[in-house]
Amino acid sequence: MRVPQRSRGQALVIVALAFVLLIAFLGLAIDGANAFGQRRRVNNAADAASLAATRLLIAIKSGSGGGGQQINDTIETYLINNHNIEADTTTWHASYVSREEPDTIIGPVEAGHAPPNSADGVRVELSYTFDTYFMQIMGQRTLTVGASSTSIYGPLGTAIGQDLIPLAISDSALNTLLNLGHLRADLRGQIMADYSYLNPGDELPEEIADVITSANFAHVSFRDVAGEPETGSDCMSTTVVENLTYWWCQGAPNQLRINRELPAGDPTWGPLSSAMIHRITVRPTAVVPVFVPLPNGHGGLYYQLAYFVAVHLSYDYSKNAVTLDLLDDYVSAGAMIGEGSGVETGVWAVNLKR
Repeated sequence: MRVPQRSRGQALVIVALAFVLLIAFLGLAIDGANAFGQRRRVNNAADAASLAATRLLIAIKSGSGGGGQQINDTIETYLINNHNIEADTTTWHASYVSREEPDTIIGPVEAGHAPPNSADGVRVELSYTFDTYFMQIMGQRTLTVGASSTSIYGPLGTAIGQDLIPLAISDSALNTLLNLGHLRADLRGQIMADYSYLNPGDELPEEIADVITSANFAHVSFRDVAGEPETGSDCMSTTVVENLTYWWCQGAPNQLRINRELPAGDPTWGPLSSAMIHRITVRPTAVVPVFVPLPNGHGGLYYQLAYFVAVHLSYDYSKNAVTLDLLDDYVSAGAMIGEGSGVETGVWAVNLKR
């Protein structure tokens, strides 16, 4: 039976329309996946830019110099250079925010203007336009994706990682550190041995006003379970070991939180001296826990973590003492801002606001 020519023509039209629809769906799939990837890329770029800008904000507010122009330059570097966001198809702007109200803009980041005193973070908003592939056939030549990221800084509520060491100081020692800018922890009593003539309650000579004894420092445990910390010989272990030697060399594997009760042990400096010297030689910057005694501290074996402070460590071999020099405006990696602590000791966490 012969097929009418008219039916053949109709079939060709249907096939052509189906082909166009197929191309459209293919374009939607490919360009849609590309749009998703581009949005993820600009989100990552905005996050990195706001974090970097907030770290710079800390430095500027601490007196290192600079202002809005330097912050904008940093943002552009992270957007354009570090994440390959094309400058000619990108628009962005930055604003200052506070950590108390991070959703409220204080004002724009402007060249020639210093950050306002109330600024504790930077918001970066951007839009990025890119070419499509198959959707150009349908007349959609470009797509635009946007991202917004806000970072804020504040006092540490939790700390983790290489910064942390298990040498903790008391809140009284913290006051001395903040006032003088440094402390000397008399690990084995060799500094104070030269002043054995002093009676309890006597005023200390000025040259040892920066010295703290075992009454104001302790070795604390980073373990989640209670128990006096042990020493060990695991400085370079490739797996986590819950003892003082590992913590001195490699830091805390678990988050340490403000208000947590910390088991403490008598300072046993002899077995730890090599780990301490290794740490001070390789990584002298450290975040030190600050404790307050608990009213019922089980005979002084438990303390409450109150704050963190950042220091630069050095070792006095002649007196077996550790010197702690205060670091102002130090940003600790991996740390989280404290909720309600509000105590500023010069060490900060920079966090993305989600």
